[in-house]
Amino acid sequence: MSTETESGSEARVAAQVMDILGGVLNASPEELAAEPVLAGYNWDSMATLEALVALEGEFGIEIDLRELHTQHTAGDLVNLVRAAIDAR
Repeated sequence: MSTETESGSEARVAAQVMDILGGVLNASPEELAAEPVLAGYNWDSMATLEALVALEGEFGIEIDLRELHTQHTAGDLVNLVRAAIDAR
């Protein structure tokens, strides 16, 4: 796979994660990019569980709920999803 294709794939994953996270937190991807700290939103146990189900369904991956709940920023969450995709 070329670097350009990998970059495009990573950008698509990031965009999908941001869309899902935005839906869970009732924030636009632009808002999440400008203020990525999840604690600034309603990132509680219910939001974490909702994000877990959506991310696992969208990407066909498994994410540890405890690990997901410890993510501090939207970027951390994107990296966690990328790692889970790579581990498949």
